[in-house]
Amino acid sequence: MLDFLLKYPQIVYDQGELILAREWPPWIAVTCFVIILLVISAMLLIKRTSLKLPQLLSIWTLQVLMVVVVLMVIWQPAIMTEKLRSGDNVIAIMLDTSESMNYTEEAGSRMQTALAVLQDQAIAGFNDRYLVQRFTFDQEAANTDSFETLPLPEQMTLLGNSVRQVLSMSRSTPLGAIVLVSDGADNAGTLTQDQLAEIAAFNVPVHTIGIGRETIEEDLELQGVSLPGQALPGTILAARIAVRHDKPGLARLKVYDNDNIIMSHDLELEETNQVTTAWIDIPVSDTGYRHLKFSLDPWEGEQVTLNNQQSRVVNVKEEKYKVLYIEGEPRWEYKFMRRAMDKDPSIELVSLLRVSQNKFYRQGISNADELEEGFPTSRAELFQYNALILGSIEAASFTPEQHQMIHDFVSERGGSLLMIAGLNGLGNGGWENSLLNEVLPARLDQENQFVREKIKVALTSVGLHSSMLKFDQDINENRTQWDGLPEIADYQLIGNLKPAAATLLTFDVAGETHPLLVNQPYGRGFSYILATGGTWRWQMSLPLEDQRHETFWRQLLREMVIDTPGRFFMTSQVTGDEIQIKSEIRDEEYNPERELKLTAIVTPQSGEVITVELHPSTDVPDLMTGEFRADTSGLYTIETITRRDDEPIDSARMAIYHDAGKAEYFSLRTNRSLLQQLADATGGRYWNIDELDELPNAVEFSSAGITEREISPLWDAPLFFILLLLFKIIEWLLRRRWNTI
Repeated sequence: MLDFLLKYPQIVYDQGELILAREWPPWIAVTCFVIILLVISAMLLIKRTSLKLPQLLSIWTLQVLMVVVVLMVIWQPAIMTEKLRSGDNVIAIMLDTSESMNYTEEAGSRMQTALAVLQDQAIAGFNDRYLVQRFTFDQEAANTDSFETLPLPEQMTLLGNSVRQVLSMSRSTPLGAIVLVSDGADNAGTLTQDQLAEIAAFNVPVHTIGIGRETIEEDLELQGVSLPGQALPGTILAARIAVRHDKPGLARLKVYDNDNIIMSHDLELEETNQVTTAWIDIPVSDTGYRHLKFSLDPWEGEQVTLNNQQSRVVNVKEEKYKVLYIEGEPRWEYKFMRRAMDKDPSIELVSLLRVSQNKFYRQGISNADELEEGFPTSRAELFQYNALILGSIEAASFTPEQHQMIHDFVSERGGSLLMIAGLNGLGNGGWENSLLNEVLPARLDQENQFVREKIKVALTSVGLHSSMLKFDQDINENRTQWDGLPEIADYQLIGNLKPAAATLLTFDVAGETHPLLVNQPYGRGFSYILATGGTWRWQMSLPLEDQRHETFWRQLLREMVIDTPGRFFMTSQVTGDEIQIKSEIRDEEYNPERELKLTAIVTPQSGEVITVELHPSTDVPDLMTGEFRADTSGLYTIETITRRDDEPIDSARMAIYHDAGKAEYFSLRTNRSLLQQLADATGGRYWNIDELDELPNAVEFSSAGITEREISPLWDAPLFFILLLLFKIIEWLLRRRWNTI
């Protein structure tokens, strides 16, 4: 209807510019309008005796509107557009041929639907006006003469890379637009904001056509599994599970250690969310690389079950971590914490207890020279520890250089810092004016109060799922055990929490809730505040066999040290079947080592050993990277060796489990948002299959390629004549009603 009234489709007005085709001076139109306005006003004044003022104004308005329409028609309005010149431009059609396009739906496979779309008259008509170039793509784009013969489907889609590749191949041609037919899968995550900006810089609109369903009610997808990559023996790991679903229901998750099932957990999938998250606890005991497999039982009618499974490798290792604890005064918390940690084989707690001015009592040292001069005075001496605990000690007890070292211990070395409340520490220790106020998860101020009054501790929802606060694997029993703890001896009121801070424990005073245990990431490490020095009352008030106080401190310190990076730090990143190794090497002061060479020896569970040379990253300074392709599923053990010239210096090991060829079975639902994002960034549009009739017009008005200017008249649009008729009919009806005609 709108096209009939305005003569042209909406897209013509969206892309065009309104102009007046009659090139008469504007003053003529203004003069004519004023003269006619005066004539209409004079004629109506004659009728003032027979019509009331509101009636005169109504007739005057209708006649003025008629004059405006007539003058517009006389001045011949038109719309000027830039169109692709027929016969001189190229249109690229890209067809997704990855494995996910073979997913079968009600009307057949997605590929069958896509081929039917390409035979639609709207797209087939491009051959009459443009030179059409056809491309198939999965991991890369390939030119093809027709879509009758398609390549074998690949197990990965690099959508962003493929679009950029087509644009690069078409630099020398007048490319007017790209029409991309896909389900939007980009399981390698290549369509980043930087790549979108790079694609948009070509100034070629990309029109995307979505294939497939955006909701698949019969499908479950284990979208994510997050858990630490390493652990100490006897640890309970908290794993965060994310399940994608399009209807509510019950899903059963099973966890296997290699082929042995170690637990089963029922997940209640929420009706209001498409992704349900849950936390589960996994105990680990035996040392070595533990291959944990997470698997969802399939729902009835589920077609693809490969996306119900994910694997992770946890390195359970016997290793000693060093923690330095400096305390400014003898107090019960110091004594009972040391006693709790004495039996932990994984934590070496080294402590400095001030007994008089500038004199410290050392405990837990490995040799007579360790900390002989008190708190470390060099980065190398401090950075040998994995975590640092500051008790009731003043900021003035440390030199400015030591304050900087503690700051760098967290931000650069990647260590953990814990400050325990105390009268001379967080209370009146002057830390609010120190460099550490920047590192801590709360903003300290002079109004911090250390109060010697018993209070009850409570878990937060975040703390309830934290592995360091687990007394029992059952969530309800764990809450019960925390609720049953005696009161602690004192508390500290701290300042406002910082945006990245997480509160794990709280306490109430006069009906107001305050944070007790908080942490936040800072730089490469973490910082913590425990706003009490009185957890020792748990041990004093509980039966001798109750180990909750010891468990709290052991798990807290283990959490603080387990992810602290060493001098030789290595991680991996999986993109489809390509695995990138990333490594950093630092000296004793954790400054980057830039002169060493790195070689990774990759040993697959089956197959030949792979050697990968690592080279400096172009994006991140001091990062060394290398890649290899994992063609088979299984455990991949990676040992990276550092060399100076040809002499081996050090080595680091890690392991990953890779499921080859499974990436295409995740994110099965049509990714409309990604296709929409690509279209919007380039000036194109996202199209549903039932909207394709409008696609040729959208392509025609592309600003890329070779264009020609076209002026389309609007003066004869039906809207103008309908308006004239409408205004006259309304005036006639009003006059009839008022008996003036």
